[in-house]
Parts: sequence; structure tokens; C-alpha cells
Amino acid sequence: MDTWIPLFDALEGARALAGRDSQAQTGAEADSALFRALPADEYHADRDALSCSLLKPLLVSPAHFQSGLVASPKTSPAKDFGSLVHLLLLQPELAGQELAVFPGVGTSRDPEFRAFLACNAWRLAVDEPTFAEAMRLATKVAETTYMGRPLGRFVEEAMCEATIYFTEPVTGLRLRIRLDAYHPDISFDLKTTRHAKPEAFARDAVELGYDLQAFMYGLGRRLYEGTATAPFVFVAAETGEPHSIGIFEAGATFLENGAAKFQSCLATFKACTETGYWPDLSCHSTLEITPWQQFAPRQEWRTGLGAVPGR
Repeated sequence: MDTWIPLFDALEGARALAGRDSQAQTGAEADSALFRALPADEYHADRDALSCSLLKPLLVSPAHFQSGLVASPKTSPAKDFGSLVHLLLLQPELAGQELAVFPGVGTSRDPEFRAFLACNAWRLAVDEPTFAEAMRLATKVAETTYMGRPLGRFVEEAMCEATIYFTEPVTGLRLRIRLDAYHPDISFDLKTTRHAKPEAFARDAVELGYDLQAFMYGLGRRLYEGTATAPFVFVAAETGEPHSIGIFEAGATFLENGAAKFQSCLATFKACTETGYWPDLSCHSTLEITPWQQFAPRQEWRTGLGAVPGR
């Protein structure tokens, strides 16, 4: 694939989507709209507007972006577990139709479990221990206090999995975002993580493009509402015991870094669509190393040579 599917006219695209969702609400900008109940599969399959997930590969190369358009969604036990916690905390009313729980422990060598997975290929299928672990984590997140109140109360007051379509004012590109919890005062995003320590989570966040997400989501909400951006807050839920919960607001430098990534992605996209050229990482260069990478031989072992028998 060597070309991006042309974007619809921004306003017409919003109207087309509004026709599929009776709860669509037009925003402050004429071509912005919020959708309370746009199905997740429709949102992720849309190729008429750029999402954060679609933009992230542009940070690697334009060719990676093109490959991402046709690549099959990647799954892993960690990703499935994160999706399960999201479902149980944010949309428990959908668990009956989107979740299947295998009674007992399921392993890849168990023919009954393999048959269960095959019969529930369109669902999020997990075994009983995994479901129980996800329930404990979702419950702990809901009970964790933030600003003097349980997070579960914020979730109850929010629109969960709310979708916003908008047009970026500088480039005119059509964009879309999907907020985990659109609270009147705060944008919440739930992340399952290896650890909830601030420094470690921050490293992972920059590597995984959460800064790009925080900026883009804030921009979309601001354009839809026509008001100042609400704080963007990550709820980092540790997947392993003791299931620590970190609550981190995106700070100024974090958002500035995300803004730089966002502007770079849009500029790259515009340049590549105009030229029809989507280069990859192939190049000719000279490798050098930084001082901290330089090899420094350790000499401790030499002292042991004198103790070798017979010497």
C-alpha cells in the first residue's frame, strides 16, 4: 500500500457519523462532534480520520504508518488483560456480550480451553483466574481515592468511551479521539502497567507515546467544548501484586513533548500525502557511540590469577 485513503470533507464526515449515532452532539467548532455510543469496532476501523494510534507509527517512519494501516491488530496476554480491566471498570454493562470466562484454569495445552477460545473468537475470552485477578484490580481502581473521592464516583459521573471527531485548525486534517472517561472536569485514561512508580511510568509513557495522546486528546476536547483544556489524568494500574494504583496528571513538559510529536506527525503526513512518497528507515550512515556506551574492561578477575594452584 503506497497511498493513504483520501479523507472525507470534514463537515460531511461529521454528518455521516452523526447519522449512525442518535446521541451525536455538535461541538463549539462547526465540524466537531461527540458520539456517546459509537461502537468500538467502528471507531477503530475508521480510515477517514486520523487517530492517535494511527499517528504514532509516523514517529518511526512514513512507511511504518502505511504498514500500520493494513496490519492485523496485535494481541498479547498483557493487552487482553488491560482490555478486560477496561471493560470491567468502564463498561461493565457490556461484559455479558463481549466477555467469555472459561471455568477453571485454561492453558494452551488444554484441548477444552482451545475449543473454548475457538468458539468465542469474537469475544474477550479468558480463564477464571484471569477474570478474578482483573476484577480485583478493577475494584481497587474504583476504590482508590483521588481529590478526596473514590475514582469509581468519577467514572459514574463520566461518559465512558466517548468519541470526539474534530478538525485540526492548522493543517485541516480530520482527527478522532476516544476518551476512557470524559468527566465534566477531567479527562481520565486508564493504563494497565508493569509498575506504578512515577519515574518508571513516565519513561514508559514517553516511549509508548502517551504524551502524544495526552496532547491530542486535550486539543480535541478543547475544540469540541470551545473552552480551556480539562486536566488529562492517567490512572496507572499495576497488573502484578500488590496492584499499586498511580494517579498522574499530564504536566507542562509532558504535554509540550506530546505537542512536538503531534506537530511532527501531522507535518510528515501532509508532506507524504502531497508527494505520494512514504519512505522507510533505509539509510546509509556511520555508527558512533556516546561516552556512556563505551566499553571499560573490568580488572577484578586478574587478582584471582595469583591464587590459581601451581602458579
